[in-house]
This record gives sequence, C-alpha cells and structure tokens, in this order.
Amino acid sequence: MKNTLISMAGTLTLVGVMTAAPVNVANSGSSHNHGASHTQQEAGADKAHTETPKAPPIPKLDALFGGTFELTDHQGQTRKDTDWDGRYRLIFFGYTHCPAICPTTLQDITIALDELGDRAKKIQPIFVTIDPARDTPEILADYIESFTPGMVALTGSETQIADIARKYRVQRHKLLTSEHEHHQHGDGKGVDDYEAAHSSLTYLMGPDGKFLTLFPFGTTPDVLAKRLSTYVSGEAS
Repeated sequence: MKNTLISMAGTLTLVGVMTAAPVNVANSGSSHNHGASHTQQEAGADKAHTETPKAPPIPKLDALFGGTFELTDHQGQTRKDTDWDGRYRLIFFGYTHCPAICPTTLQDITIALDELGDRAKKIQPIFVTIDPARDTPEILADYIESFTPGMVALTGSETQIADIARKYRVQRHKLLTSEHEHHQHGDGKGVDDYEAAHSSLTYLMGPDGKFLTLFPFGTTPDVLAKRLSTYVSGEAS
C-alpha cells in the first residue's frame, strides 16, 4: 500500500544571508579632471575587491535548541521546564507506537545511565511524545516502565506539542498506512491507523536549561555514558 504524508508540524529552517560591504567609488563631475576621476575609480574598485563580505552573526547553539514549556507528565501532573533546574536533562522525542527507533533509543539511554551509577542522579531522562492524540498519560506511564527508573514522560495538547517541537527543531509527520485511510480522512483527523515519522536526536540540556549537545540515533550506550560522564563530572569544555 502506498504511504501518504500529512504534515503535523512545521519545521523551522535557519537561513543565513550574505551581505556585501558597500563600495564607495569616487566620482568627479568636472570634465577637465577626468584623469584624476578615473584613477580614483580604479582605486575604489581595487579596494572593493579586497574587502571581505560580512556575514550575519551565527546564533549560539544554546539559542537554537530549547525553551520554556508546560506539559503534562505520565502521572497527570503539570510540569514545566524549570522543574528540573539544577539537573542535567536528557530529552528524547518519540511516540509509544514507534516500532524501532524509540524503544531502541530509550533502551540505550537506560543502559548508559546504569553504567554511570550514582552520577546518573544528576541527569533527568525525559521522553516527550510527538503523538499527543494517542499518547495519554496512562499509556505513557505503562510504556516507560520498561526503561530506566525515574524517567519522566510528557504529553499535552497538539498546540503544546507543536510548540516544544518547534523550539527543539523537531520534525514530525503523520504517515497514513493506506490510500483508503487517506481518502476517508483527507485532513488526517480521527485516524488511528498511522505511523509518525520524526527526528531521532537526543538532547542534553544543562542544569540551567541551556543546550549542551546532541546525540544522534545509533549512539552506543558506552559512548553515550562516556560523553555524559564528561559533563556531569565537570570535564567537558
């Protein structure tokens, strides 16, 4: 069956625009000074060729990922980003119906935190659903029981999830599993038979809530544990 793609949330794309420095060319309105004017024009042109175009400043990474949020955890409690101030936050976006990427990543996080031992107490693992229509607090509570103790799962309204996805630059799309579903529900609403394509990065945020680094899908537990160790031990630059 042919999969059909329906966008659930927009993706924010950063665009850098190069701006050229202005070129000042001397010009004389007097016909009798044509030689001097020509010389000045050549000098101005030579200067323009040697000037380097100025690019706009590049935003710091901690300004590219993260931000405030207010969501509902797997116990039905309202949680804010500031609830974990003073602790590192290891955040992964996914959904409970995910066939491979999500359970694999959460299992890798579980193993890595176990390898850290007591140092793992400095890190709060957080699972944010990108499928709030199906991932209720009750479903999330059952789901995360298979992974590291202390993990918090978050859900919310579609608006709330779209907001946090935008702030973390998370892409997410609903994939209907059949042409029949597409024709019956062209807007994608009220459909339960779908998968959700999404970004597969894991974010490490500092005790102050600022972005520190990213871990791509496939990062092995030992590598993840080693990198986390450098941060919680205060050795990372």
